[in-house]
Amino acid sequence: MKDNNELPTSTGTCKFCGQSRIIKTVGEVTQQEADEIATDECDCEEAKKHHNRECKIKKANEWAKLRFENTPNVLQIFSIAFRDVTNHDVESVTIKEGDWTHKVFLNSDGYLTVKSGKKVDEEVDFA
Repeated sequence: MKDNNELPTSTGTCKFCGQSRIIKTVGEVTQQEADEIATDECDCEEAKKHHNRECKIKKANEWAKLRFENTPNVLQIFSIAFRDVTNHDVESVTIKEGDWTHKVFLNSDGYLTVKSGKKVDEEVDFA
């Protein structure tokens, strides 16, 4: 007798190693979605690296949403910078926003890092 509470299944393939797996889904999923789920669940080294990169980007985007919620254009630039730096498309990105300068880069431990500094001008006149 079949259990009516059982989730429907689909077959997905890891995009890195090609391993197929049966995945449980909630409702219908496209083949692309099934493959993404299979990749997320795969234990191959490349899938683990991919998952690690995606986690870094997600955490960084959550931070940026809190910090730049009132400036959606800056938030969008950060989101692109996080992905490009994490995927090693660029070494770093510098973003200037008002008096602030932010540098997005991977530090020596491989952590996605944002270093921020505020421009402070000091002028002293002596007569």
